[in-house]
Amino acid sequence: MSQPASTAQTSAGPTSSSPSGQPAPLTDVERIRKIPWLVGGDAFNMMFVLLTFSGSVFVLYLDALGLNTEQIGVLLAIVPFCGVLAPLIAPLTTRWGYKRVFVTMRGLRVLPISLMLFTPWVLQRYGQQGAYRWLAASILAFALMRAVSETGNLSWRKEIVPDSIRGKVTAITSMTTTAASIVVVLLAAFIIDRGSGLMRFVLLIGIGLAAGVLAVLFFSQAPSEDPASRRPAQAQHWSGMKLAMRDRGFRLALLVMGLTTVATQIYNSFAPLFLKEQVGLREGTVVLLSMGTYIGALLSSYFWGWITDRYSSRPVIQVSLLLLMLPPVAWSFLPRFDALSTILALLIAFAAGIANLAWQISWNHYLYVNAIHAAANRSAYLALYFAWVSVMVGLGPYLAGQILVLSQDVAAWRLGLLYIDSYTPIFVASLALLLVSAVLVPRLRTDKGVTLRDFAGMFIRGNPVRAMRLLVQYNQTADEMGRIITAERMGDVHSPLANIELLEAIRDPSFNVRYEAIHSIGRMPDNPELVETLARVLEGSEPELGMVTARALGRMGDPRGIPALRKALDSPYDLIKVNAARALANLGDVASIPAIRDRMHAEPNLRLKIGYASALGKLGDTESLADLFDLLARTTHTTGRGEVGLAIARLVGDERYYLQHYHGFRRNYATAAAQAVLDLQKKLRRRDEETLAETAEVCADLFGRGDFAGAWQQLARIVRAVAGTGQQQVAQEVLHHLAGMLDTMDVTRFEIPLLTLHTLDHLLSAEA
Repeated sequence: MSQPASTAQTSAGPTSSSPSGQPAPLTDVERIRKIPWLVGGDAFNMMFVLLTFSGSVFVLYLDALGLNTEQIGVLLAIVPFCGVLAPLIAPLTTRWGYKRVFVTMRGLRVLPISLMLFTPWVLQRYGQQGAYRWLAASILAFALMRAVSETGNLSWRKEIVPDSIRGKVTAITSMTTTAASIVVVLLAAFIIDRGSGLMRFVLLIGIGLAAGVLAVLFFSQAPSEDPASRRPAQAQHWSGMKLAMRDRGFRLALLVMGLTTVATQIYNSFAPLFLKEQVGLREGTVVLLSMGTYIGALLSSYFWGWITDRYSSRPVIQVSLLLLMLPPVAWSFLPRFDALSTILALLIAFAAGIANLAWQISWNHYLYVNAIHAAANRSAYLALYFAWVSVMVGLGPYLAGQILVLSQDVAAWRLGLLYIDSYTPIFVASLALLLVSAVLVPRLRTDKGVTLRDFAGMFIRGNPVRAMRLLVQYNQTADEMGRIITAERMGDVHSPLANIELLEAIRDPSFNVRYEAIHSIGRMPDNPELVETLARVLEGSEPELGMVTARALGRMGDPRGIPALRKALDSPYDLIKVNAARALANLGDVASIPAIRDRMHAEPNLRLKIGYASALGKLGDTESLADLFDLLARTTHTTGRGEVGLAIARLVGDERYYLQHYHGFRRNYATAAAQAVLDLQKKLRRRDEETLAETAEVCADLFGRGDFAGAWQQLARIVRAVAGTGQQQVAQEVLHHLAGMLDTMDVTRFEIPLLTLHTLDHLLSAEA
């Protein structure tokens, strides 16, 4: 378990003693410094495992001894089945110490494995049945010691690895063990291909025993658990067992783990024999295929660890289950006794390595962080977990062996690209179990609400590749300018992958970084956490950021930001209030119209009043029409007049006509106005309004010659002729106001004729 933050932040000096005389518990920093010993021990242990009792080498060794599939299934099941003793062993490991039990039994277990070296001699002297019994006895003794060792191991690792970096440590361990596995596979493939008979397997087992001894030496240097952490577990072990059994969430986790474990064990246990017998690969090639698995695991391990720590384990578990379904399906389509089979099998192994690592890392994280939530009873939880998983791991190969015995007479045949043989039933059984497990996973309890849909969306929406690159750049950049540039660019990728870094950037000590982060969030897809964070910033004590925060909330388009923006209308800062009004308009919050109208009436500053007017126009507040025309008449600066004109244009209808012509009117008032009036003339002629069409022609000619006063008079005549003839009440009222302005306002104010032509175009188009 992680220590409290105050403990974790202490310096990593020599360990002091507690008042009771016991060594003080290690801080997180001290534990992290000793993690490399744990990682190294796992690497050598993986070499021991692959060369002695697990993996392709062991299965091929049993096949070389002449054992049948049923006997092989039984031998493969002995080791995991002994794990059922974990609940009985757990109190003893608690009393003696998790690490002490683990290291001691890891050292002793090499003794029964060393007896396997004499199996060829037993085979020669006592025959196949004698060799089978010798192996069974050796493996049984080893399995009992391993059960004791693993019971302590689970609780020990729960204590010494901080939860905050558990996924990262698992990923690094996976990378290291994968590298060790690659070395083992290359060595094993070389020895098996170059050698013959049983002695090549005996040599490999001897190398595995040496690796097992080195693993124990490394584990002995890893950090020990805090003795005080064991006392409550020891006192409450049996009550904790009852509590664990009544824990519905834990029982569901066991069910998911059990189904998945049986499914993968069913098709993995006899995969070497399938590839040898049905696909036609040589023994050395079968061993080498593990290279693809290990390379897939190596290349993806850090990614799975990072993504699991970042977004929680449940969505990664769901993805991993989908990936785990690929190998049995792909094997069913694998060409038999074909030159292409080796390459395709290697690709399948590569995909299987990615799938296995995704499952292992995500499930390990889920087990320690989510499934075992009762810290005081973790020893009981872990004991039950290990016992259950052991039974499932043993059940998989046992069932596979029995199924293969029953289906051994199935003749191989082909249906298109699909091959059906005696191994097909175990593939089908695996897929069925994985599908059931996938259905149950969404019910697992979790500390984060990231769904599979959300998780998948992170890699589909926006530009995930560029987002990943920016995340690395942001976390590695130390200077302010680099963080500013990266925070600004994160908004351009529109990828939810950048959400966490943007949330961190909002808390950056640099104001400029915080400012750019808020801007970027405004360009991101809507997200509840982003909206909540912006709402807190808006309510905070930084008015300089309040304005841009309000704009960001409006730009995101998420209605969950409305309450915070409504509250901001009462801010003591004028710029925050007016930008909150604009944002509410972007969000279409018509319920805020009365409040915004009140702010506009009370605002003495003309420029700020324009902001409220713009918001009311966006919201379609026709009751403010007279106020907007009054504001338009009083506004002197060009841009402000254009914005008020746009607000009125929105009340009339579609704003596109106004916006399309605005810049043309501003650049070349005379020409743009003449062309717009000529377009109006065409519509008048289509309505058989010849008199008005002639007036429009005169008006266009006057605009073109720069006689704005004369042009305004002709335009006013058209307005008065059209006003009162249509059903558009708002447009009619607008024309009434414009007719008066055309008679009285300065003729250089191009927004008046533009707004007039916009309204006439809307009326004539609506009545066409």
